[in-house]
Amino acid sequence: MSNIKWFVVALLYESVHNGEPKQVDENYDNSTKTYEESHLLVKAESFEDATLLGKKLGQEAEHDYKNQYEETVCWKLVKVLDVYELMDEELKTGTEVYSRYILAPRESGTQDI
Repeated sequence: MSNIKWFVVALLYESVHNGEPKQVDENYDNSTKTYEESHLLVKAESFEDATLLGKKLGQEAEHDYKNQYEETVCWKLVKVLDVYELMDEELKTGTEVYSRYILAPRESGTQDI
């Protein structure tokens, strides 16, 4: 009998822009980079299986498109950040699906996190 459990896989994507913009407006800003942290629910028998499945799903979600400035935007999977087994037996309202601890210097305020 298999022991399938629910896991959350946290993935990090990076948005990479290629090409020169054809036109620019007051909203155009190339001084920053954009990342996305995405959390997926997966069913797997083990932490290792959940990690592999999350990575596979993350790679399958990579995509490219042209933005309004005619640059090619490529969303690429950077890495699997975390894999977290859900402790609740069933998914329902209020089920915690992801949490993490954040270590910060004592003098840090919440605005620094």
